[in-house]
Amino acid sequence: MSTETQTSPLALQPIHLPDVPAWLPLAWGWWTLLAASLLLIMTLLLIIRWNKKRLAPKKTALRLLATGNKPAEAIELVRQAALCYYPREEIAQLTGQQWYQFLDSQMKAPLFAPNQESWQQVLYSKQSVTNSDELIQDCRTWVEQALPPKRRRA
Repeated sequence: MSTETQTSPLALQPIHLPDVPAWLPLAWGWWTLLAASLLLIMTLLLIIRWNKKRLAPKKTALRLLATGNKPAEAIELVRQAALCYYPREEIAQLTGQQWYQFLDSQMKAPLFAPNQESWQQVLYSKQSVTNSDELIQDCRTWVEQALPPKRRRA
C-alpha cells in the first residue's frame, strides 16, 4: 500500500485560529453586574442588622416573660419593653387606668382594662389573685402583638 499525499492544486496557507479570549480586562457590563451584586448584598446585610437590632428588646422581654414571673414583674417588663419603642415622655408618666388604656390602645381587643382590679390587687396588695397565669399571658400577648409599633402615632 502506498501512501500518496494529495496536494491541492490551490496554494492555500494553513488555518490560523485566533487567540483564546482573555477574561481580563472585563467588559463594563460585568463590572456593572459585580457592583450591583455587591450593593445588593450590602443592603440586605444592613436590613438584617437593622431588623435584628430593632427586635432585640422584644425578644429579650419575651425570653424574660417565659421564665415564669409574678404578674407584678411581668407588667414591669411590659413597661420596660414599651419604653424601648415609645417616647419616654409618653410612657413614663402613665399610671393606673391611663397605663391600661395605653396598653389596650395598641391591641385590637382590650386585655388590661377588663382586668384592672386584678392588676391593682397584684401590684398594691399582698393578697394573691386566682388568675395570675392569665395576667402573665396577657403581658406576653401584648409584647408579641404590640411591639414593635406597627402604626405611627401623631
